[in-house]
Amino acid sequence: MLENEMEESLSGTIKIGDVSYDALRMFVNYLYTAEACLDEQMACDLLVLAEKYQVKHLKTYCEKFMMSKLNWENSLPSYAFAYQHNAKNLLDAALSLIMDNMDKLSKREEYAELVEKDPRLLVEIYEAYLSKQVNTAARKDPSTKP
Repeated sequence: MLENEMEESLSGTIKIGDVSYDALRMFVNYLYTAEACLDEQMACDLLVLAEKYQVKHLKTYCEKFMMSKLNWENSLPSYAFAYQHNAKNLLDAALSLIMDNMDKLSKREEYAELVEKDPRLLVEIYEAYLSKQVNTAARKDPSTKP
């Protein structure tokens, strides 16, 4: 990046504008110390940076932290966030929590937002739920045993 005739090489400065100063500072600190002090927002910000710059151990660390804070109230936004940032473990954990509470799903404000913004995520949730129901029904049906 600094070796080509790009703006960064001419100015000697790399501009990273899609992240807060605090998150960038914590990210650089983590690269040097392998330590990060997380809260919910910092975990999200660092997970995004870790994915962007392919720092897998930081991404895993942030995902685990976010999973420890996962509850019914934040499960739908966490699912959407995990989907957007390829956080497979968080995605699976949030999906499991959502499927355990499907009867309450459509009453959530975040549900209406997803219908507008990203309905494919809701389709995936319902597909997973239906698949789970089919598998449960198949296990209960004695005629399906060999």
